[in-house]
Amino acid sequence: MKQQYHILLILSCFSAPLWGQKAKLEGVLQKWHNISLSFQGPKSSETAATNPFSDYRLEVEFSHPATGSSYRIPGYFAADGRSAETGASAGRIWRVHFSPDQIGEWRYQVSFTQGKQVAINGGGASAGFMDGAKGKFTIQPSDKKLPDNRANGRLQYTGERYLQYAETKTYCLKAGADSPENLLHYVDFDGTLNAYGHLGKDRPQLMKTWAPHAQDYQVQECSPYTWQGGKGKNLLGALRYLAGKGMNAVSFLTFSADGDDGCVFPHLAKSDSALMRASLISKSWAQALHQDRFDCSKLDQWEKVFSYAETKGFFLHFKTFENESNSLMGRSTLSPERKLYYRELIARFGHHLALNWNLSEETTMDVALIRATAQYIQSIDPYQHHRVIHTFPPGHNPNNTYAFNYYYPQLVGNQSVLTGPSLQLNHGEIHKEVKRWVDTSAVLGHQWVAANDEQGPANGGVHTDASYPGNKGQLPDNAKSVRHRVLWGTLMAGGWGVEYYFGYQTGETDLTAQDWRSRDQKWAEAAHALHFFRTYLPYWKMSSADHLCGIADVYVFAQAGEIYALYLPNGGSTTLKLPAGNWQIQWYNPRQGGALSKAEPVKESISAPDTEDWAALITKSKS
Repeated sequence: MKQQYHILLILSCFSAPLWGQKAKLEGVLQKWHNISLSFQGPKSSETAATNPFSDYRLEVEFSHPATGSSYRIPGYFAADGRSAETGASAGRIWRVHFSPDQIGEWRYQVSFTQGKQVAINGGGASAGFMDGAKGKFTIQPSDKKLPDNRANGRLQYTGERYLQYAETKTYCLKAGADSPENLLHYVDFDGTLNAYGHLGKDRPQLMKTWAPHAQDYQVQECSPYTWQGGKGKNLLGALRYLAGKGMNAVSFLTFSADGDDGCVFPHLAKSDSALMRASLISKSWAQALHQDRFDCSKLDQWEKVFSYAETKGFFLHFKTFENESNSLMGRSTLSPERKLYYRELIARFGHHLALNWNLSEETTMDVALIRATAQYIQSIDPYQHHRVIHTFPPGHNPNNTYAFNYYYPQLVGNQSVLTGPSLQLNHGEIHKEVKRWVDTSAVLGHQWVAANDEQGPANGGVHTDASYPGNKGQLPDNAKSVRHRVLWGTLMAGGWGVEYYFGYQTGETDLTAQDWRSRDQKWAEAAHALHFFRTYLPYWKMSSADHLCGIADVYVFAQAGEIYALYLPNGGSTTLKLPAGNWQIQWYNPRQGGALSKAEPVKESISAPDTEDWAALITKSKS
């Protein structure tokens, strides 16, 4: 952040003891911005005998007298308060992040308690220091401009098919990267080990440098978010590239111990050597990680990256468990380790404005645990971010155990507090299944917000572009199928967006990818689709209406009697059942974008310009 916009205040806390009577308030005091409140509390460390993560509980109640609204925000142990820069594992700084949703005066009151596992169980006794401290500050309107999330406000679930930004009241459509899922396995993050790097060139090298995106780093824009003399540049450049392509979503694992890759986790490792040995036999969780302690500097560095993503308008898809590791903290009951893990994530990152908590990719957890975990997140997330679950696709397991049709029918409606599915589907299933869960949840009275976040088959998904220099002997370009069945298939079914998965035979894969230019064409075509929906359609009022055409693979999206969108995957001619009256049609090129064609009257038969794929906008004639 540029110095002239940085505000640092020392506030007197009205009822704190002498040694803890000052709190440091950092950040720009504007609506939707991250306001960090830091206290000097008891000196501790990541490995202290009294565990600072589980045996202390910091919470701050923020209240807005003018409206009566309030938020109870969990805090965390922040070492020396500068650990992204210093790498510190010890200190006496305790911190809370808050993103205010109202201008005017805010007041706060601090609760700081101590006791065995008080962080997740409550209770305990006063820990002194800042316990009981009070203060206030005044918030002004934000001066940010789109696409910065702080111009849009918090992205909220409102019981509708699309998430809505609280400030602008616009509805969100997303497109972006599901891969690489190990995005955070990055050489510049502290405590991040290349556990498989010594096994030779015949093994995939999974540690990321993001070197292909060094060219996308821009000093003035990105340097405030680097650390330790310029670390982080390449990953920041990668995000800047993706945003420049018009994308607004990025997905990443926050826990992959003993799963694919296995080297992404927020927890503190006992030692590099212990982690190296344990990871080779998939025993990292049991043998090499402190299960109730976290790496302060690594998480502060993650926060740097997420904060930059905020400025570019990104939706952050937190995939909180890998398939192979989702049961390490228990398969059937909500364990203390799982509770502590989510509390740390929410305390550190919940202030970001556009995100979801995905309980696990390709989950194998018991349904009861999914329900209990979602309820726990609901109980401690002050902002009530979108909560989703990801499963194997239909047909993955012939017995439907731990698969698509096992989970979703037991979670949809009021059977859980999930607010949507994160759907993994093969190309041909996407349109039908997105529509199924949008419609089923609506009928059951608890609308789900549905997205297609992974495409099968596992070896392919979204292939590299034919023009990409690194595409040598890989699967052939499948841009047509991605446009038709994935991208437009999702949006024309009432889904809120897509994230693209890179299969294991695509060169730049779900684990090895470091160059998002490998899908440069596909990002551009996704941006064209978003432009069409955002510019020409009241999509939040529209729904799938394929029956009005009745031709397989031709999609219709409609606000009945008002406006219609049509997608023809192979051009040609079709008919469309429209109400009586005069209607006009304009064509849109989903491959190249651009303007709509000149309006023409709708005839009995609708004919596309050629045999390529085309979208059409059909509206009432003005004449």
